[in-house]
Amino acid sequence: MTSPTQSSEARRSVGPLRVLFLRSSRWYGGIERQMLWHASRLQAQGWTVHVAALFRGVGEHPMALRARAAGLPATTIPDPAAWHPAAWRATQRLIAQFQPDILHTADYRTDCLAACLSPRSARWLAETQGHTQEGWRMRFWNRVDVWALKRAHRVVPVSLAWETALAARGVSPARLILLENSRAILRSTPPPEPASLQGPGPHLLFAGRLSPEKGIGFLLSAWPSIRKNWPKAILWVLGGLPPGGGFRRRLHSWLQQPGVHYLGHRPDIRPWLVAVDAVIVPSLREAWGMTAFETLCAGAPLVASRVGGLPSLCRNAPHAKLFTPNERCSLIRSLDAVLASDFPRGPEVGRGYCTQPRFDPERRHQTLLRTYRHLVVMD
Repeated sequence: MTSPTQSSEARRSVGPLRVLFLRSSRWYGGIERQMLWHASRLQAQGWTVHVAALFRGVGEHPMALRARAAGLPATTIPDPAAWHPAAWRATQRLIAQFQPDILHTADYRTDCLAACLSPRSARWLAETQGHTQEGWRMRFWNRVDVWALKRAHRVVPVSLAWETALAARGVSPARLILLENSRAILRSTPPPEPASLQGPGPHLLFAGRLSPEKGIGFLLSAWPSIRKNWPKAILWVLGGLPPGGGFRRRLHSWLQQPGVHYLGHRPDIRPWLVAVDAVIVPSLREAWGMTAFETLCAGAPLVASRVGGLPSLCRNAPHAKLFTPNERCSLIRSLDAVLASDFPRGPEVGRGYCTQPRFDPERRHQTLLRTYRHLVVMD
């Protein structure tokens, strides 16, 4: 005779499920866009979804506003500070009210909440993109996140390199499912006008966090050597400065070099992608590489370090060149190649890269859907 529990599991395995998405961030970016695309597809297929965003800001999280505009139920959870009891209690109440079959998290804060608050009746899938190592606080959070991920029913890393790193840190390989990001992570709005760049060039671009792991220190220290080869070269630097400290002071000095123009954080880098001659991603550690992906999809030439998920991302990209991280000569040789007049570039090259089947949002959606269904019927 089938027990009530077995009957319930069987029913849930064939019918639409209830999925609660949890995300903690300061703005609406690529990860949020991709998550809402997936949630919208689930709802269109008859699944019950709810989007919850922890927000350390005023008013509603932009993700919650976008979700509601797309017809998705959404909640903003005020998050005054790390480990603040109000955020924990609000999340616990939401889980109790919604009673999800699947809890889907996408960052270290929500991973920690799920590890502590996920009910026995729900299955937990943690989508992980990797995190910055900047500062002792983030190094602490990374260790806590690994502790949490070891408790998830399934962990979805964004690259083979990140999957390998997690397995080496003790996350069970049986629980890991490799799944790259999709082109749903990109902005769907029409691109703005190209940025106006003054000077003969070549014009080069760095866009990302100005933190040691992103290789900005290496790039700026190598700038005099680059200028020896291209005396008129100009480097445009987009990104927020790190908190105060020795690295920020060194950055301030490096950013004063001739030919370097620091423009601060820019939420949309597309105007520069279509205007510069090449984009440099000199990362020392990179789980995937959002700037690299945006660059390749725009058809701009890319020079990227051979670390983490970047080599895989540059596969089948004729307009990308890899270099050995932290090696000036290797960087300069790669720049020499991409700045040649016959190097592939342009919108057609970008479309050819971006439309690869591995970046199809529907493919990613179907993989997650199958994983959800498997989770609710597993022992």
